[in-house]
Amino acid sequence: MNATPNLASSFLAIPLYVEPVEPIDRPFNGFRITATEKAALVVSEAAHLLLSYEDYRAPRKRKRKADDSETFTNQVQALICDLIHRELTCPGGWLAISLANTALGSHDRYKSKAISKTIKNVLDYMTAPEMGYAEQRKGIWMPSDRSHCMLSTIRAGERLRDRIIEYRLTCDDFKLDKIQETIILKGAKEDHNDSGAWLQYTDTAQTNTYRADMGFINESLADADMNYMPCAKYEQMVDATDRRLRRYFNNGSFEQGGRLFGGFWQSMSKRERRGIVIEGDSTVTLDFGQMNPRILYGLAGKDYDGEDAYTIPRLEQYRDGVKVVFNSMLHRTKPMKKKPRGAAELFPMHLSIREITSSITIRHMPIADLFYQGIGMRLLYDESKILVEVLTRLLKQGIIALPVHDAVIVARDHQEQATAVMLEVFKENTGIDGVVKLEEVSG
Repeated sequence: MNATPNLASSFLAIPLYVEPVEPIDRPFNGFRITATEKAALVVSEAAHLLLSYEDYRAPRKRKRKADDSETFTNQVQALICDLIHRELTCPGGWLAISLANTALGSHDRYKSKAISKTIKNVLDYMTAPEMGYAEQRKGIWMPSDRSHCMLSTIRAGERLRDRIIEYRLTCDDFKLDKIQETIILKGAKEDHNDSGAWLQYTDTAQTNTYRADMGFINESLADADMNYMPCAKYEQMVDATDRRLRRYFNNGSFEQGGRLFGGFWQSMSKRERRGIVIEGDSTVTLDFGQMNPRILYGLAGKDYDGEDAYTIPRLEQYRDGVKVVFNSMLHRTKPMKKKPRGAAELFPMHLSIREITSSITIRHMPIADLFYQGIGMRLLYDESKILVEVLTRLLKQGIIALPVHDAVIVARDHQEQATAVMLEVFKENTGIDGVVKLEEVSG
């Protein structure tokens, strides 16, 4: 076993070294709550002081109702916890929060109970000079030109920074509430700049099954012996307790998309992921190869010759470009007139898109009728279904596995077992033999 020596039992806000850049304002997460007694003490003290300040600044004529008191407590907890978490992972960093009444007053399955119109009052108290729990920059609203609108931003104030030091708080003192929705349904994108609105939906047996799968995966990862050991020369912080995953479906359908997002490892580069340690062992990333072409052959009920799907006669040296064009042919509904985004630089200028797509079609004649059918998101659904099943099967076998789209990260000692499970699940779902390769990392 390739054990890593002298590992602490838990790494929380751990330095990851990358080129320093101006931090992006992270969206406020209203689902962050306390995980330890000392964190709860900080929140309890804040709630008490804020109530006292409210009595001094704007005495209430009537006592809060029980539900309103619970909302106030939830709001203080969410704000304090996420402000501290942001300060731990990005000192001086801001959280973006919408304080528009339309956003605060709406009710939906994705929103924290802490998000309501009264949170503005709590923030006013927290940012008061006498309190010093937070700092706030007011947002900008310009109905005539929404491109210049800016959300309000908040960050930890001096009193909160003092509490971090006094109580020796780390990311391990906080967690995300299990009630946070893990099944996200997004609408169709209007254009390339649109990420798709989050849609409301009525639960069915299908969505309940999806949610149960995510519950098992998230609970297993939360309890896993997993750390991060950084190396390089520029410092950034990594919260190794950030392991909660959510599944995103697309185009208003629970059979399109479905990829898993979240977890501290997903935004890392291949090189950075080498610092992940599972059960004291170094890790490897196992990648499904040529997933879309092989799933397509399975859908068409055709035999696959087993050769590399992206190695096309006369285009052998342009494999990376072929892969981009191939996948673009799956998402579109009509032939392309020019090379898709990201492909032009991968081919010589004299090669036209028509020549490239014709060569791909000839090479994959058994599935040619599936090109330009707009089935790309359907294939992503099949991919995500396979990944969820792989994760579930591995975790039930006691093998910790982290998803990265069409790949999984496992301890080096579990490479052989994980590969076998991945190939087994792929064959069961497609009827086609899959390919699993070890991800190569340069440097």
